[in-house]
Amino acid sequence: MTSLRQRVARATEGLPKVFWFLWASILISQLGSFVILFMAMYLTKERGFSESFAGLVVGLAFGGGGMFGVLAGGFIADFLGRRRTLLAGNLATVVFMVALGFARERLSILLLATAVGMASNMVRPAAGALMVDITDEEHRARAFSFQFWAVNLGFSVAGAMAGFLIEVDYVLLFLLDAGTTLLSALLVFFCVPEPRPTGRSTAREDGPEREAGPNTTRKERAGGVGVVLRDRPFLTLVGLAVLFCVVFMQHMSTLPMAVQQAGLPPATYGWLIALNGVAIVVGQLFVPRLIRDRRPERILALASVLMGGGFAILAAGRSAAFFVVSVLVWTAGEMLNAATGPALAARLSPDHMRGRYQGFFTVSYNMAGLVGPSLGGYVLQHGGDALWLGCLALGLLTGLGHLAAGAARNKRAAQPSGEPKERKMATQGDPS
Repeated sequence: MTSLRQRVARATEGLPKVFWFLWASILISQLGSFVILFMAMYLTKERGFSESFAGLVVGLAFGGGGMFGVLAGGFIADFLGRRRTLLAGNLATVVFMVALGFARERLSILLLATAVGMASNMVRPAAGALMVDITDEEHRARAFSFQFWAVNLGFSVAGAMAGFLIEVDYVLLFLLDAGTTLLSALLVFFCVPEPRPTGRSTAREDGPEREAGPNTTRKERAGGVGVVLRDRPFLTLVGLAVLFCVVFMQHMSTLPMAVQQAGLPPATYGWLIALNGVAIVVGQLFVPRLIRDRRPERILALASVLMGGGFAILAAGRSAAFFVVSVLVWTAGEMLNAATGPALAARLSPDHMRGRYQGFFTVSYNMAGLVGPSLGGYVLQHGGDALWLGCLALGLLTGLGHLAAGAARNKRAAQPSGEPKERKMATQGDPS
């Protein structure tokens, strides 16, 4: 018992109280994340739509709408504050989620699903930036690991519960999802204050110390997009994250349809997602120690190969055992990527642009969400096992990309300010 307490104390050391309130709000929201998991199955089984249409809806909801949501959320978080962005995104999600549960026409489903994706994804860069704001650099990888742990613990419970709820009524999924999102918003409202800006603006390396966030100058904040778009090491990381997530997105688009095609009951998919969550909850106790002091490009390359290889297993068979092994393999890749990618993105971001950098990094998931489900649904419907072999090829390509880009990325991350070299050279000569 003492040893367990010591491990918990070491694991939580250095993380402030407000982090745990934010962590709890994320966990509560994910405990009701039924719709994102079962949307494809709901549309094909309950509403009778095709696999291609189901993939299109998932792609537009969590790709197109989500892409706009994370970009807007990053800017709003920097200009209006993290807390306001979290509250606005969660409350809008509640309204759109309830409406989506009662929508029946194709167009209304498409529009409302896109609105849900936009609103729900606004909170992601705000939460990421807030986590960077309130934690010291040496604790951030652990903070992001705990966030990932919360997300997947919630997913595992949601997956197991949803398998039973859909036997009663699919509309319950939407109503309970909206309810947990509302509880998450209330926790933020009462327990998560707007952080005081304490970082140093890196706009001028030799200038006086200034606070980041709302106290940065209008000139510094307005030029944010150009700085990000000129940051080649960071954009390379984002591009490779898109490829990784194209494969990863199959777990909530084509995987449930594959379970259905294999003749397995809907609850099977719920238990597979629960297995994914349980594996992460257990694995995250060991992953931070395993990756400590290891080169990030090697970790990300291994993660990409495991992700692609995990889905490729389904090309060999579709029994329950194959699905279980597949989930365990790609879950290992998911854990390695989640513990490394966000922390590396944070190291590359200037202090006063954390929200925008987190937004651009997070948008990789949504760009993949736009392409992955739509493409995956089409290939599954017309090409069968070619989908799973394509996942393997894309995973290998992504892994090679990380190895090739690692040196330049590590050099940038080692700069004290984390700011792009081009930006430094321009601002050092600016007399204003």
